[in-house]
Amino acid sequence: MTMTGNSDYKENVFDRSCVEIDLDALKHNFAQIRNVVSGGTGILAVVKADAYGHGALETARTLIDSGAAGLCLATIDEAVELRKHGIDVPMMTLGYTDPSRFEDAVRYDVEQSVYSYSIAKALSDEAVKQGKKCRIHIKLDTGMGRIGFKTDGSETDDIVRSCLLPGIEPYGIFSHFAVADTPDDEYTKMQFDLFMRQTEILGQKGIHFAKRHICNSAGILRFPEMHLDLVRAGIILYGLMPPGCPEPSAEIDLRPVMNWYAKVIHVKTVPAGTTVSYGRHFKAERATEVTTVGIGYADGLSRRLSNGFELIIGGKRCPIIGNICMDMCMVDTTDLDVRPVVGDRVTVFGSGRSADELADALGTINYEITCDVGKRVRRLYVGG
Repeated sequence: MTMTGNSDYKENVFDRSCVEIDLDALKHNFAQIRNVVSGGTGILAVVKADAYGHGALETARTLIDSGAAGLCLATIDEAVELRKHGIDVPMMTLGYTDPSRFEDAVRYDVEQSVYSYSIAKALSDEAVKQGKKCRIHIKLDTGMGRIGFKTDGSETDDIVRSCLLPGIEPYGIFSHFAVADTPDDEYTKMQFDLFMRQTEILGQKGIHFAKRHICNSAGILRFPEMHLDLVRAGIILYGLMPPGCPEPSAEIDLRPVMNWYAKVIHVKTVPAGTTVSYGRHFKAERATEVTTVGIGYADGLSRRLSNGFELIIGGKRCPIIGNICMDMCMVDTTDLDVRPVVGDRVTVFGSGRSADELADALGTINYEITCDVGKRVRRLYVGG
């Protein structure tokens, strides 16, 4: 559902919980990133994992309209879904695609990451079979230790062989920073040097690439000299900073795109001594107003936030009492100045709190918070 303007959330626009996705904030963030990215560098928008929980289709459309040079996905299914909805810009998968899905990769023109000769050969066979060209991006492991051709020279010949296969178009070469969001700049510079050296060696062997890319969100903000032909903007598109990231090299104003809300579904007062929720881990020490909220761990509100983490009602923070249930949780609203009523809005994060606060409480990162918002939580798009 797409909405414009503001809603007081008393109307029947969602029944239990929703995330509001501010497409104007998304456009603003892209423009801010464009301002700090080198002029000749294209921006790939990372919309994998359903755009970090924001909804891949609507965000992809907005980012394309804003000037994104292409999209980055994690799986072939993510890419095919966008293709079926009319998204026709360049797309690439950043990691593994099972060979059984290479037929779809070639058919739907989804550029593939290649980090072994066997992958390249299987893509070549499929491309020849379909009478098409398959664009590939050679993935180098410069220090992430995940996937990628080695950069010690031992696999250079495999890269060359991969790029010379029939039906293969060696379009891009890329790598990924491991610690660009930490003060360990020497490691990041070492990765960049390895990447550039391997690319130069391949050039000497006659293998050239139209697009080189290595910068993730932190790299975009901190290392403008490493922007190259493309950068891959991820978490910063959605208005969040990589946790712990040192100061950017240039000023940037990011606005959170996602706000997560729920509804009050019941209110009652219980006497002192009453226990609340599974396990009876909360016992009221006084007459307590228990407000039940229509959100639980199946919606993405982690059970580890039970007994103490606060939700925002009427602009005030109210502690969760007892264990968070699958579909509901209870909060203590005894001390509110204005009594809550059924239908009142409850803020998980948004105005008055960022997703980072939930991440800190759970000992994780903001990426996981937005990605974990459940599929049954309605996405409402505003602005744009």
